Amino acid sequence: SKTHLWPILCAIHLPPISVFPVTLTLGPTKPTNLDFMEEAIKDIQELLDNGLDGKEIKIRCVVCDAPARAMVKKIKQYSGYYGCDKCTQKGTWVAGRMTYPEVDNLTSRSNDTFRAEMTRRQENEETPVSPFLSLPLDMVEQFLIDYMHQACLGVMKKLLTVWVRGDRKVRMSAGQISNVTQRLLSLQKVIPSCFARKPRHLEDIDRWKVTELRQFAVYTGKIVLKGILADQLYDHFMVFSVALSLLLCPTLAVEHNAYSKELMKYFIDKTGELYGEHFTVYNVHSMLHLPEEALAFGSLDACSGFPFENYLGKLKRLVRSGKQPLTQVVKRLVEMPKSPLSVEASKPKFKRPNNAFILDEGKCCEAIEERE
Repeated sequence: SKTHLWPILCAIHLPPISVFPVTLTLGPTKPTNLDFMEEAIKDIQELLDNGLDGKEIKIRCVVCDAPARAMVKKIKQYSGYYGCDKCTQKGTWVAGRMTYPEVDNLTSRSNDTFRAEMTRRQENEETPVSPFLSLPLDMVEQFLIDYMHQACLGVMKKLLTVWVRGDRKVRMSAGQISNVTQRLLSLQKVIPSCFARKPRHLEDIDRWKVTELRQFAVYTGKIVLKGILADQLYDHFMVFSVALSLLLCPTLAVEHNAYSKELMKYFIDKTGELYGEHFTVYNVHSMLHLPEEALAFGSLDACSGFPFENYLGKLKRLVRSGKQPLTQVVKRLVEMPKSPLSVEASKPKFKRPNNAFILDEGKCCEAIEERE
């Protein structure tokens, strides 16, 4: 369909995370201005000023993909020379794309300098400024790099793509691709139900969902690539996988934050050497800033786009025909039962592959049978 539905989604940061829409806008193209956000911004400001049922409300963070983040902040897109909204590194134009190869001695952007620049724009009546400026937000730290989009859909998918159909020096042979696929398919019977999808053919990489890319980056990739992918490329991938795994764990993201930062630096530095300087694009560069985000918010999963992406899928399924899609969505949202405020604890399972558990002390165990 050529119709674009743009929602503004919110979530209350209490378990279980419950996502809900506050604004829906429909048009033939993506929005050309941010007028559709005005009412939502006013409502949020009222909540911040007055609270809700006597409880204080605060904004924790804003989660967008890179193009949307630049759009709502009214800043340069990531393809610009100063396209990173976390640091002031000047990009380098290589082979038709903007790259950010530096990993050391970078100057961080700050909320004060951001707001000062926006004030200057307003005084000089230059380009419009972000509607978020009216809210008590840190316009740098609270606008997050979403690892779902940039680590999974960005870096992981790019690596898989070059391994399957990239330059000869980094591309796997047809036989190697087949071997990796066989290993992926053999894991289907041992992947527990807590994963949304089972591994599938590597040749289907263009159709992999973001949950599959995350699964490969953190869990299965290190198993299926070992001994098949060239050693240098495998070691390089393992650096990325370990760093990402550390940042996804609430405990390790804090305890080993400095180590994860060094791993990401090494990963970015070696990327140009192994894949060419043109590979160190914004998504790769943004991995350098993920440790700071995980440290500030507890872990990458505590501030990601995954819950919102899941909700977007639900919104799409509410449209059953091309006639008045916005009306269809609104009517079915009203009909839906309210999300529960609590969930029942899941019961242990005793059949493989869903019977493995990690105890509080860190030991792994397998549940065999239930006893009275």
